[in-house]
Amino acid sequence: MTDIMLLTRDSHEQAFDHSLNEEFIVNQMERLESSGELDGSVEIYWLSMSRVMELALLCAGNYADFGQIREAGDLLVNPRHTEIHIDGIWEPVRVKRHERMTEQFKDYAPTGTNVREWLRDNTHLVHVNGPLIPDLYDMLKGADTLSESYLSSVYLRMQKISETMTFVMQGQMMDPNYPLSGVVPEEKEFVEANLCRYSRKKFHQIGMDIDGLLKDENYCSSFLKD
Repeated sequence: MTDIMLLTRDSHEQAFDHSLNEEFIVNQMERLESSGELDGSVEIYWLSMSRVMELALLCAGNYADFGQIREAGDLLVNPRHTEIHIDGIWEPVRVKRHERMTEQFKDYAPTGTNVREWLRDNTHLVHVNGPLIPDLYDMLKGADTLSESYLSSVYLRMQKISETMTFVMQGQMMDPNYPLSGVVPEEKEFVEANLCRYSRKKFHQIGMDIDGLLKDENYCSSFLKD
């Protein structure tokens, strides 16, 4: 059994338990990247990577629906790995995602210095890895292997997550527990229409297509270009 086959089985078995988070999804992506397009299985490789995308969209959509805006933002907006390069210091310093930079780097600045100004004048920021979902989307689009209809569905779901985050944040300005606090019956349809409520359908469909390709190299997948 190839590494790619093992990866697709692993993600299927673990995708919907407590381990479905950014760390798990990044691990799946990195394992696939390290496996490479084995045995000429370009289509299987990119279908497998699209399953990773499906997990990321599902995870971010769930976060947004349940009001976990910071976690959704980490997948969609916030770079995964950012470094500060400080003048006169050889090794860059990794930036902590959710901590003010003025707090993180106050011990690097000379005593009595305005830390914000010191950061502006003596450092520069480097994004080593961007946010996971846009990075994955760029990879899938650049592969020139997946169908335009599938790539369009990914992009539209990315947009929907952003819209849901905005909708929920507006509700949380009035109620920090929104939408989990419940809504009156006459508003339920409106609220549901503004949430993601993503399913596992495409994730499973892609898995079936991978199985089909593993059995028959001439198998046709709707997720692949003609």
